[in-house]
Amino acid sequence: MKSVHQLNILLVAEESAGIQALRVIKNSDHVLAGVLTKIPTSDFLEIDSGSGQIIAPNRYLSGTSLAAAAGKLGVPVLDSKLVVDPDFVSWMDSNKIDVLLNVHSLYRICPEVIQASKLGAYNLHPGPLPAYSGLNAPSWAVYNEESSHAVSLHRITEEIDSGDIAYETRFPITSNDTGLSVSVMCAEKGLKLIEQLLKDLSQELVIIPSRPQDLSLRTFYKRNQVPGGGFIQWSQPAHKIDAFVRACNYAPFPSPWGEPKTSLKNKEISIFKTEISNELCHVTPGTIGPEIGGKAAISTADYWILVERCKVGGQFVPAVSILTDGDKLSSPGK
Repeated sequence: MKSVHQLNILLVAEESAGIQALRVIKNSDHVLAGVLTKIPTSDFLEIDSGSGQIIAPNRYLSGTSLAAAAGKLGVPVLDSKLVVDPDFVSWMDSNKIDVLLNVHSLYRICPEVIQASKLGAYNLHPGPLPAYSGLNAPSWAVYNEESSHAVSLHRITEEIDSGDIAYETRFPITSNDTGLSVSVMCAEKGLKLIEQLLKDLSQELVIIPSRPQDLSLRTFYKRNQVPGGGFIQWSQPAHKIDAFVRACNYAPFPSPWGEPKTSLKNKEISIFKTEISNELCHVTPGTIGPEIGGKAAISTADYWILVERCKVGGQFVPAVSILTDGDKLSSPGK
């Protein structure tokens, strides 16, 4: 018989952070009643038409996805798309779901599913709220040259990222950080917040902190909102250009903002890493100057920016092999 200390948790998650959250819940006092995640399309998967639950053969369970990790532990795995379906409430009710926890899943959970969680639904958000609501908060923090960032665990409401904050932790970031490095720190710090939530849920008298957001201070970043349309704006100061390139950097993984681009004679070029020189430039921004230390030098609003490698036509090449002194780069995205 389930005691008041042990609750049924439903995890809606993606990515490696989802796998780590899975392990944290399994090691807690609570029961992981199910995992909702994207189901890889393959010819050896079957899905129960009634419940949406995976019927997974051994070949599937040998994978490295969140679905495979949950399946190996005997946890029911369902398609994450079910969170948009009000009828999914019947599954939640029959499995007595107490708490829904969303970790890096981007589906907008329907109100009925939110309300079906007896003790609330919570979202792990990779940014401070309300200043960095919406998507790609780590990239925006790098681009905005913040000296610190935060990860928040907040209640899910009908309005995205607007619910009361249960837990939040702030950490420093530097001028060397990238979109990826800040995202990794968010995941690491976020797991501690999940552990705290699970610990508080284990108490006989469950009291979860609840701090309302001041939505007058809210900034919401949209899915396809990218500075300069993804193109480097050479008319900006060098530090701002460097911040944009670092914000796009999720290597070796795909960037949610895509590759930082520029254009030379109608040919698109991607630039993945920049270095700010200590030499002021006095020519039109975007002009290629004499190479410095074997690197191409590109003028900005103040200092020369140095680039070692570019990508053209899907191939990485030395920047000096395609960027010639006197050439002019353009920014169609402006």
